[in-house]
Amino acid sequence: SGVSPYGANTFLQNEALPEVREQSVALLAGAGFRFIRQEFAWEDIEIHVKGDFVDRRNDLDGDGQPDPVDAWAKYDNIVSLAEADGLEIIARLGNPPSWTRALTDTMGTNAPPDDFDDFGDFVAAVAERYAAEIDYYQVWNEPNGNDEWGLQDVDPEAYTRLLCLAYERIKGADPDAVRGAVAGVAPDA
Repeated sequence: SGVSPYGANTFLQNEALPEVREQSVALLAGAGFRFIRQEFAWEDIEIHVKGDFVDRRNDLDGDGQPDPVDAWAKYDNIVSLAEADGLEIIARLGNPPSWTRALTDTMGTNAPPDDFDDFGDFVAAVAERYAAEIDYYQVWNEPNGNDEWGLQDVDPEAYTRLLCLAYERIKGADPDAVRGAVAGVAPDA
């Protein structure tokens, strides 16, 4: 068909320098990749409390006080870079912030939220924000092991509820999303 079926996993949100993100995306496009599976880490976007998309974790100017930064900014940059280089994004949604669990991170940093509707609100916010740029979503990552469901037993029924809720919320925010959700299950499951 002349269209590359290949993609690559990326964690561009961990790169602090926009010019390095730009170079990485250009190299991926130049290598012939069509997709990137990019993590949109909930704990990095809605960091401090529900509905708050401001990052106040860093003292950027060295005055001893945290400097507020739009938590979406680096993700906006990643989406723009991918679009400019013709790469499609599969947005991997997961990694809840500790405020979503009464037991915070004692259940593991990847444990699901106590209220799945909080996750639904997050995925809807992502899908609404990037409706024009992102068509594909992965809901969670490997909820069947590797501590990706937290330090607790694997729970297929709970994951199915989370997946169905995310699908409904993604499609509600972006009816044109393809499939709305892709399960993130390890291949050996």
